[in-house]
Amino acid sequence: MKKNRFVLIVPIIASLLFSSCSKELTDANINPNSLEKPDATTMLSNTIVSESYHNSSMAWTLGNGYSQYMTFSQSYYNQGTRYSPVTNEPYWTAMYEAARDANTLYDLGKTQSNPMLQAVALTLRSYAFAQLTELWGDIPFSDALQGASGTYTPKYDSQEKVYTDPDEGILPSLKKADDLLKSNANGNVSGDLLFNSNVASWRKFINALRLRYLLRISSQKDVSAEMTAIVNDGMLMDDATQSAALELPTSIPYNFVSLTERSGDFNVKYMNSLLYDTFKATGDTARVSDYFAVTANASSTGTFSFDNYGGMPIVVDATSTQAAAASNFNGSFKSGSNGYLTEARVMTYAEQEFILAEAALKGYIPGNAATFYNKGVMGAYAEIGLDATAASNYLMHDGVKFDSSTSDASMKQIITQKWLANINNGFEGWIEYQRTGYPALQTGGNANMNGGNIATRFLYPTTESTINTTNYNDEVQKMGGKETTTYKAWWQK
Repeated sequence: MKKNRFVLIVPIIASLLFSSCSKELTDANINPNSLEKPDATTMLSNTIVSESYHNSSMAWTLGNGYSQYMTFSQSYYNQGTRYSPVTNEPYWTAMYEAARDANTLYDLGKTQSNPMLQAVALTLRSYAFAQLTELWGDIPFSDALQGASGTYTPKYDSQEKVYTDPDEGILPSLKKADDLLKSNANGNVSGDLLFNSNVASWRKFINALRLRYLLRISSQKDVSAEMTAIVNDGMLMDDATQSAALELPTSIPYNFVSLTERSGDFNVKYMNSLLYDTFKATGDTARVSDYFAVTANASSTGTFSFDNYGGMPIVVDATSTQAAAASNFNGSFKSGSNGYLTEARVMTYAEQEFILAEAALKGYIPGNAATFYNKGVMGAYAEIGLDATAASNYLMHDGVKFDSSTSDASMKQIITQKWLANINNGFEGWIEYQRTGYPALQTGGNANMNGGNIATRFLYPTTESTINTTNYNDEVQKMGGKETTTYKAWWQK
C-alpha cells in the first residue's frame, strides 16, 4: 500500500497543475490558481498531501526543536527553537486551507450521497482544527471557513468548543465519521493516497485520533465511557503497518524537507542533549544509530559505543568543541536511503498503544498498562524499520522494562517512550510535555528567548491583529490584555 501511495502523489498533483494551466490558456476569465468547480478526487489527494507534508515539514524545521529532539547550533537558525515568541504563520495558513478544502469535500460528499467521502472529509477537517487549537489555543472556528458567504472576520471560539461542539467539534465530528463508515462498510472514494479507499483502515485511523484527543482533554472531561466504547468496538490499528503515514516524493515541492535542503541548513541540526541522554539511559543503540551519525570526535573502531555519539543543549551559538562532540542526523535523511525515516507520520500504531497504556493506568479503560506499553515500544521500532528482535532486546533493558512501582513511575515511562516514538511527528512531543510534564524539557538557560519559559503556544499571525482586529483584541483580553506564548491551554488549567 505504501508503494502505491508514493507513486500516486506526483501524477495527481501534476494533473492539478496542468489542468490549471490549460484552463488559463483557454478561458482568461477563469482563475488559474483555483478550481472553479471542485473536483473531489484532486481535492482529496491534495488535502491529504498538504496535511501530511506540512506536518513533516514543520517537524523538521521547528517541531523537533520545540520537542527537544533537535538543537540548531547557530543563532541565525535557532531563535524559534529557543522559544522566542513567533507566529508560525505558514502552518496556521496551511491548516486553515486544509480545513477549508476538507469542508468543501464534505459538502461534495453530501451532494454526491457518498458517506465515505463525508467521513474522510470530517477526519481531515478535524485533524486540521486540532492542529490549530493545540498550537494556538482559542481560534476562529464556528465562523471560520465562511468567506464565500461574506464572513471575513470570524470570532474566536474557546478551545473547549473546538474539541466538543456537538455540531462541528473535533470529537463529535470524528465520531460521526466513524459512524458513517461503520454503516457503510463498502464505501469508496477516489484520490485517497493514505489508505486507498480502505474503510477499515480509515476507521482505525479515526478511532486512534479520537483516543488522542479524548486523552488530551481528560483533565477537564470524563472520557472513560467514550474511550472504553472505542476499545470495545475493536476497530483500532493492529500493528505499525496500519499507521497513518504517507510516503512523500523525493523531489520538491512535497518531499521530506531534508532530502533537498542545503547542506548548510542540514549541518546545523544536531541531536539534542536530552534525547541523547534518554537514548543512553535506556540502552537505545538501535534508534540512536538509525537517526544519527557519529560525532566528529568519534573513534574509528567499528564497535558501537555511546561515546561515539553526543547531544547538544539549547545554545545561542555552539562552540567548535560543542559541535565536534554532538551528532548530526545521519546521511539517510539526505540520500533518502531509509524511506521509513522520511515518511510523513500523522498518527501511529505506537502512539495509539501508549495512549491505551496511559488510559489503562488511569482506569479509563479495562486492560493491562504494561501490555499496551510493550506493544507501543515494539510498534515504535517497527515504525522506523527496526526488527522485532532489536525491540524485544530493548524491552529487556532495566530502563525500559515497565516500572509498576508507582503510578508516577509508570506514567513517566509511558510518556517518555511515547516522546521517543514521535520524533519527526509535528509538535506531538511538545504538546504532550505540556499535558504531562514528561520528559522534563530544558528551559535553555541564557539561550532561552522567552523569559526563561518553555512556550505553550504560538502567537496569532499578524493578519489577525491587523484584519480581524476586534475579535483578536477580545481574545487577547482573556490573556490579561497582552498576547503571550505562555498562556495555558484549556486542558492544562
